[in-house]
Amino acid sequence: MNVNVLLPIKFDQPFTYLFDLSGSIQVGDYVLVPFRNKQVVGVVWEVNVETPKNIKLKKIIYRINFPSIPIKGIEFIKKFSQYNLSSLGMTLKLFLYEKGFSFLNKLKKPFSANNFEIKNIKKNQLNTEQKNAVREISKNLSFSKYSTTLIHGITGSGKTLVYFEIIKEALRQNLQVLVLLPEIALTKQISQRFEEYFGSEVALWHSSVGDKKKKIIWHNISLNKIKLVLGARSSLFLPFQNLKLVVIDEEHDSSYKQEDGVIYNARDMSILRASIENFPVLLVSATPSIESYYNYKLKKYFYVSIQSRYKNFSLPRTEIINLIKSPPDKGKFISNDLVPRLKKIIKNKSQILFFLNRRGYSTYIMCYQCKKRLECPYCSIGLVFHQSSSEAICHYCDYKTKLNQKCIDDKKCEFTFYGLGVEKIYEEIKSLFPDETIQVFSSDTIADNEQSKNIIKDIEKNKISILVGTQMISKGFHFPNLNCIVVINSDTNFLGSDIRASEKNFQLLQQVSGRAGRESNEASVFLQTNDPTNKILHSLSDSNPEVFYEEELIFRKKANLPPFSKLVSIIVSGKNQFLVNKFSKKLKQSFPDQKKIKIYGPVTAPIFRVRGKFRMRLLIKYDVSIFPQKFIKDWLSLNVIGNDIKLEVDVDPSNFL
Repeated sequence: MNVNVLLPIKFDQPFTYLFDLSGSIQVGDYVLVPFRNKQVVGVVWEVNVETPKNIKLKKIIYRINFPSIPIKGIEFIKKFSQYNLSSLGMTLKLFLYEKGFSFLNKLKKPFSANNFEIKNIKKNQLNTEQKNAVREISKNLSFSKYSTTLIHGITGSGKTLVYFEIIKEALRQNLQVLVLLPEIALTKQISQRFEEYFGSEVALWHSSVGDKKKKIIWHNISLNKIKLVLGARSSLFLPFQNLKLVVIDEEHDSSYKQEDGVIYNARDMSILRASIENFPVLLVSATPSIESYYNYKLKKYFYVSIQSRYKNFSLPRTEIINLIKSPPDKGKFISNDLVPRLKKIIKNKSQILFFLNRRGYSTYIMCYQCKKRLECPYCSIGLVFHQSSSEAICHYCDYKTKLNQKCIDDKKCEFTFYGLGVEKIYEEIKSLFPDETIQVFSSDTIADNEQSKNIIKDIEKNKISILVGTQMISKGFHFPNLNCIVVINSDTNFLGSDIRASEKNFQLLQQVSGRAGRESNEASVFLQTNDPTNKILHSLSDSNPEVFYEEELIFRKKANLPPFSKLVSIIVSGKNQFLVNKFSKKLKQSFPDQKKIKIYGPVTAPIFRVRGKFRMRLLIKYDVSIFPQKFIKDWLSLNVIGNDIKLEVDVDPSNFL
């Protein structure tokens, strides 16, 4: 019998093989096949196909003893590929944990899943509002029917406890549940909460989990022995046998967008999978994405709002600090009027967070002798000085160099530092509070390792008085003694060419503010600004996010921007600038005239060169009433792409750099 097998390579069609082994074979079975000079794991795509002319078929080596992909799973792969304009083969690759398949033959008996067995689920004390939320969600939710529910609760309202109750019911029915999280560093703190509540080790899936642990988890998920998984976006593609609930915590977070390889949004693809396989999705956030908020307004999503903090703690008092009226000293960044108030807060044993979304010490390094800025040799961007390592680093390609560049007259450059990063703020705070324990909280200092876990424990136990953090700290951490937040420069957060800049930065500041006063009624947030009339800052200080959402929707509608239209970004890149420009123009010229689909560009990308490759962008905007993916794919296929050009297609882009 001839069968078509889809392989995890950059092709949009399967390959035909001969199956002459004993036993049966069906669509969705995993098989090992020869391809070129290798053996590759693939998936049976069609059976009983005709023999291609003038081709001697290779034989399937063997059928892999592993649960097949069900028909609805095959449909999900097809629709995923279709929507994201990715090849079928590269989409399949997302679903194949190659190291898992490579060890299956050596496995004499299944790994034990005893550690992950749900034993004693804790009974939580919910407040009235949480109980009402659980009741409303349960009333509108069935584990055998598709639905999407948006749980919109203010920071500290106990949204996690609400979705724990829904998970508990799914587990009681012996169903599999996936909880998606945006940040690896967050998994340790939240997994402890899961373990306390569900009485077992939680199956974690993200890039920092070791291969041995991953093999145990992957295999036991396929055997339907692990029921609860907590993971990053890639966990959506694990071999679940009875997945009946997906919870997406911090659903607004841009980390759910995969930006390289196959580009996709894990939130949107979870909803797509749920709609095909008929199960519910819970979207959870204190600051929902504009799209999710709009879908609730259109009644596409069921909506539950939680307006009070758990245990009735009040929201922090937000105050706008006018830096024009109360400026810092020259060369400093913290308002003089704030310093005595901050000292009083420290004296009361409360933690303070100084927030600035800039890593490193200085973002601009300049030599006044040769009049040159220190830039990355591979990217069109300046290097950032990191005082902790005494290196200048590119935050796009990770290029690093010491400050020993040659200047004019064969002398060494004498650099002056401008711009502001968390390390410089740390320096200023150290001089203001010399006796306090201070910790920088950024991706340079906090990862998924023992040292970071100890830092988080010390923060929780109030052994660290002052935090200096980037956006990483906004991702759902719970620090009980953190009662004051100072946003160093609220203004710069709203600058940029990104059409989502206002939304992203409103969410960021709201999330950061929500870290304060989670177990206190005496919490403060200070927003330092040179523009005290800024509407977004006032909507934050008035604790009225509805104003921001409604005004942003009015603006988006007038400008015909998402969610009132849809976008596809085309990025053309290559080492030869002339060829990149030429191909981009040719691509634009070949675009057929369409009434409901418009193409803009090409223009140079804001960061024109990354990792040695020049970049041009085209933007397609289309009406929400149509699905033009086939048209776009056919158009792209008409253009022959040379080996020296790379083409990336980003559907629903969230990043415009």
